[in-house]
Amino acid sequence: MPHKFSTLALAISCTLISVPTDVFSATVSSTVAQTFLGIGGSGAWWPHDLFNFPDSVRQNLSTLLFSDAGLGISSYRYNLGGGGVGVSNPVRAPQTPYVSAGVYNFSADPQGTFFLQQASNFGVPGITMFINSAPAPLTSNKFSCGGQFVNANGPAYATYIVDVAEHWREAGINISYISAMNEPDNSFGTPPTCGQEGMLVEPNQRSVLVSDLWNELNSRGLSNTIGILADETSAMGKFYLNLLDFIHTRPLGTAITEYPVWLPEVVDMVAHIAHHAYDFPSDASYLTYINSVKSIAPGKSTWMSEICCSVGTPTDTGIGFAEGFDPTINNALMWAGLVFQSFIIGGEAHYDFWTMVSNGLGCEPLTDPTCATTANSEGWTDGMIYYDPDYATNGNFELYIVKHFWVYKHFGNFVKPGTQRNPVTGSGANDVTLVVSNSTTYSVIAMNPNTTASTLSLTFPQSVCAKTAFLTSATENFATIAAATGKGSTWSLPLSATSLSTYIFDRSAC
Repeated sequence: MPHKFSTLALAISCTLISVPTDVFSATVSSTVAQTFLGIGGSGAWWPHDLFNFPDSVRQNLSTLLFSDAGLGISSYRYNLGGGGVGVSNPVRAPQTPYVSAGVYNFSADPQGTFFLQQASNFGVPGITMFINSAPAPLTSNKFSCGGQFVNANGPAYATYIVDVAEHWREAGINISYISAMNEPDNSFGTPPTCGQEGMLVEPNQRSVLVSDLWNELNSRGLSNTIGILADETSAMGKFYLNLLDFIHTRPLGTAITEYPVWLPEVVDMVAHIAHHAYDFPSDASYLTYINSVKSIAPGKSTWMSEICCSVGTPTDTGIGFAEGFDPTINNALMWAGLVFQSFIIGGEAHYDFWTMVSNGLGCEPLTDPTCATTANSEGWTDGMIYYDPDYATNGNFELYIVKHFWVYKHFGNFVKPGTQRNPVTGSGANDVTLVVSNSTTYSVIAMNPNTTASTLSLTFPQSVCAKTAFLTSATENFATIAAATGKGSTWSLPLSATSLSTYIFDRSAC
């Protein structure tokens, strides 16, 4: 079960796995499908609260997120705030360094910049600066939500963004990408009661925003150093939702029908096409989206950069945006299935969750000892590490780690920038077995969503040598287990029921 942590304790144990009777065979291709660029999540909006925790807890959290002893993420999304003007929830209203044109207060938002610095200190290689709204003076309604991007303010907005990026780069923090219109299909309410920051950018405005930003980067010699991500639309296909107004409040746009309006004009200025997936598309719909991007923007890769909040199961039942907190292995494997879908079905190179830390427990951990381990309908499944929303009044600074953390650790620890995917073929091939390779190692991340154990008989394109393995299940948290058995190029990988396993092989004979 998930554990409560106030200090880093990633317990590793040895577990013996009985040999199941069901054996499936598959072959690892020698051909590389894609090269991975990163895996991670967003630093919003939890830094507002976690900054107030004792330093020992903040340091432990940073280790849990950014170190290979923890998740080992290689991508961190820093939320550059718009000042929160008109936003009713202070946690979702990060301050902005913008004072006026060319005048900045870089001590604003110490919460967000603290964890930005922590990500940099731990050597996270990919840092994206993403923005939900321009500073209020630059939006149509002079608020940080409920308004719209103003074309005439595009150059001023671009100058502000690049000034901030340069400031942090000069401080040694490698801002690698900028996303200047996170979810441009929604302005998130009416001030002064917006649930979060947001700025509508109509499809016919998006090329203006991108070109202004690229021109500013190019004028400073940064267009080949800092990439532009666009446009982070909420859904790949049609998305209809009417839950809480601080999440999404109206039918949202359709990325694949909006791209032709703006993307061809600026396709050479965009580094990657970033999208969210709150419509939870089927495999067929996902592939339709990928093929659509290829036809509109050939040569440009897509990134999955935000998703959360489903109470579905690993066997694909119940998947869809919904309120509810489910910290169990079943929901964690459903999350893992989304990563497999992006990497295997979509062939994508980058994956980010929203968000890594949450206070959406939906229960009171100080009075309910099963709070962080039992599903409820009041919370939200939007994090991997949770904290008590009442910490300021009850003094509870504990961190609660759920199964999603341990599942995501398999990807964070082994899907590193520069590693590659080798497709798996054969009668036993499936969409939840990922083979990740570098020059010396194969890492096989394999999910068994079923309630019965099985074995994967895997043949590699060369002789390999099994080294170690790790298991996350209902009872194990990234536990060290016995290595695969076999010889030469063919090996047996036991897969426990309802689990995720990673088997490591040297790319040389034993």
